[in-house]
Amino acid sequence: MNTYDGRCGSCVNMNTNDYVRTKDNCKCTYRGQYYNLNEPKCCYYKYDQYKDYYDLNHRWYIVSAIMSKLGLSDKYECVSLLHNFRINVLEKDDRYNEILAQYDIIGPKIAELLINDSDSKELCERLIQVFLIRVLEKIKEKQYNEALEIYLEMVNLLKVIYNVDIKSEEYVKIK
Repeated sequence: MNTYDGRCGSCVNMNTNDYVRTKDNCKCTYRGQYYNLNEPKCCYYKYDQYKDYYDLNHRWYIVSAIMSKLGLSDKYECVSLLHNFRINVLEKDDRYNEILAQYDIIGPKIAELLINDSDSKELCERLIQVFLIRVLEKIKEKQYNEALEIYLEMVNLLKVIYNVDIKSEEYVKIK
């Protein structure tokens, strides 16, 4: 995907949750100032392999990887629905903080494996058919807990397929 390859947006120092005016102007934790994610890297640049596998604005890492793997645009309605679901439902309810924190750790890892797996195209097609269509239906019906349960079922399946887990020291709770 390489969205911000060699640019500020793929640097570990960019805090994409701290932005000013637009989500493209984020704070560099090293320099303490706000920079556009598309600016060329500076001498303090340190590559973050996971930041190139998702759209920093919606953080549905696995969905972005699926879309990329299948050559689909992430401008589809499903990405917009998922983005609004995360921002307007999940992030506004403290009950989901732990789930989001864990997903923000494991989602990029799974997304990277999915992208780099030369045999994952058929898997991606099945994930859309078996899981994502149902998730979107539940979101449209405002059955948010059910939508999240189905999505997490997909994540858990991918954790097994790719043998991925979260180490306890990687866990950071969202405030």
